[in-house]
Amino acid sequence: MPALVGPFVGFALGAALAWLCRGEARREDEAAFRARAALVALFAALVFAPACAYFIVFAGDWSFFYLVDERGVPSALELLVVLADAALVVLGFAAGHRAARRRDDRALVALAAAPTVLAAALALAFLPKLRVDGSFHQVMSRFGTQPVAGGPLGWAILWMGVMIAAGFAVAARSLASHPRLSRPPQLDDAMRHDRQPMLGRRRR
Repeated sequence: MPALVGPFVGFALGAALAWLCRGEARREDEAAFRARAALVALFAALVFAPACAYFIVFAGDWSFFYLVDERGVPSALELLVVLADAALVVLGFAAGHRAARRRDDRALVALAAAPTVLAAALALAFLPKLRVDGSFHQVMSRFGTQPVAGGPLGWAILWMGVMIAAGFAVAARSLASHPRLSRPPQLDDAMRHDRQPMLGRRRR
């Protein structure tokens, strides 16, 4: 996941998760939302952020589209980029959840589609460079590079893509089954008081 694409993809994934549980969002309370957001945060922290960090650490020049020499990028800035990737997944989910509660499906779709289009546009714009594996100076001098496809970087892209897809599927399944909506205690008490014996009331 290139560093300049990760934030857009992260926000889109969060909004997509909100879309998948939009029906529950219209009925659940704040506690249920926090529980769902915690599941999304786990996906962001354990799956998406490490996948983004891998390319910054092991293919930094490629991750930054060969626009800068990765050795000149402060490590603190790289850490901020990874943290932003994780945070934007949760932010996208929260924004999508808010749109779902308003029953604004168009806004929810736009929250997922707009960053996806931006990420795809960036990737297409820099596709010639993304197809090349090498250092910043190798790409600038056009010497000593190799194709991404079939090389270690290509296999890493494929592997990380599969891991993100699998993590997304697990997160979506968890959101669909947890947390379950429960009846308010007041409703349970009212039903218990109103429950009648099957053979009628006992005479006093």
